[in-house]
Amino acid sequence: MFIYSGEKALTYKEVFESSLKLASHFHQQGITRDSRVVVMLPNIPEMIYTWLALSRLEAMMIPVNVNYKSLALRYIIDDSSAVSVIYHANNEEDVLNAADILTSLDVFIGLGECKNEGSIDFMEYMDKPLFGGPYTPEGDDTNVMFYSGAATGPAKYAKYSNYQICRNTNDYLSAVMLKPKDVLFSQFPLAHYIGYIAVMNAVVNAGASIAICNTDDEGELKKTFDISKANYIVAEPAYIAYLNEKNDKTFLPESLQYAITGGGRLKKEIHEAFMNIYKMPVFKIYGMVEAGPILTVNTNADKPSSIGTTLSNVSIALKKGDQMLTEEVIGEISVVSSILTEDLHKLLSDQFHDGWYHTGDLGRLDMDGYLYFVDRKSYVINVRGFDVYPEQVETVLMKHPMIQDVVVKGTSKDSYSESIQAYIIQEDGKRSTDDELITFLEKKLPRYQIPEKFIYVNHFPKSPTGKVVRQALK
Repeated sequence: MFIYSGEKALTYKEVFESSLKLASHFHQQGITRDSRVVVMLPNIPEMIYTWLALSRLEAMMIPVNVNYKSLALRYIIDDSSAVSVIYHANNEEDVLNAADILTSLDVFIGLGECKNEGSIDFMEYMDKPLFGGPYTPEGDDTNVMFYSGAATGPAKYAKYSNYQICRNTNDYLSAVMLKPKDVLFSQFPLAHYIGYIAVMNAVVNAGASIAICNTDDEGELKKTFDISKANYIVAEPAYIAYLNEKNDKTFLPESLQYAITGGGRLKKEIHEAFMNIYKMPVFKIYGMVEAGPILTVNTNADKPSSIGTTLSNVSIALKKGDQMLTEEVIGEISVVSSILTEDLHKLLSDQFHDGWYHTGDLGRLDMDGYLYFVDRKSYVINVRGFDVYPEQVETVLMKHPMIQDVVVKGTSKDSYSESIQAYIIQEDGKRSTDDELITFLEKKLPRYQIPEKFIYVNHFPKSPTGKVVRQALK
């Protein structure tokens, strides 16, 4: 089997036949080699058909998170010079609003009950013949164009060739050794680079199976688990936190043996709680849209806090400016890889020094070569000449029984120092005072790391990909 979804179980033959019919449908609408196509579909079988159909046509796929609204979508369509958009009816309003003032889009293909008269019905593919046109892919041909979620600054993009995607997928599979009998249930959006490489490409490469569904529909979720007998779950950090809140070992099937996460920080206390409740290790993926995209993987259960070791095609060093740092010293994570092409060198020229790409992330390496994420370089708070790492303060605050979630950030105090502020979501029905929190922190942190101000909020502003947008915290 290739795809499990709800009560559906689709073989590789069925999926590839559907994708070839879909390729014929797309080709008749003018999508051909090198066409730039925005794809805004959820985790449904049609997303996988679309990926395979566009690959067959040698078109460039631009996957977009279904949570993006019209302004973000408009930016991507305009910046990428896309000529076509394939979308789900649930996103039709945002797609049409995004395209309203743009002239580049020629083709709208909608799935579901779409109301736009100018849109072509996705499902017309079912009556089409199998596509048999020319297929002459080259390693340097562009395969996909990813955009970042812009949670830490302006949206970044990167184009990856067929060779780069194949190489990154193979290197990833050298760390996570999938077998044909394995079934990956993916809550992770297939439009994300992790869903694209570590789920879709990895599964096809390994001859394994994918299980997908609407995870908000618990009935459909249970059906998908029952029919697939998935042994891997690939999930965003926020979904792992949600599973912890469920606190129900029976919510996940007994067949699950491993969890995989990435695309954001998995807080230590959330990681530990998940392992305690569900009794399975959590593998971590570290990477970024513009550089890799997958750089490291950790499958070592003895080092759960680490984001792993580098893939075979990647070298990582910790640097302070041009100075190389030794093990156990915090520095900026810097990367050298053949995946970083000339195109990316030009795009990110201000972040390259002596051939190394400086990622803006801080980390440390242990004596065994395992990498640990510390924080974003831009988040570090300068308190009278001392560096304060927000994640370290957040980790301590999260141990307080009255705190549900917390974000720590610095604000300008004077020309020599910053002030630490903690934004806190309290547990329902529980309230703490500033003095109580200060007393709690004084037992665990030096004085200069203790926030000067505690701000109580009901929620954190988040990007469409679920990351906290710290710039919006005032």
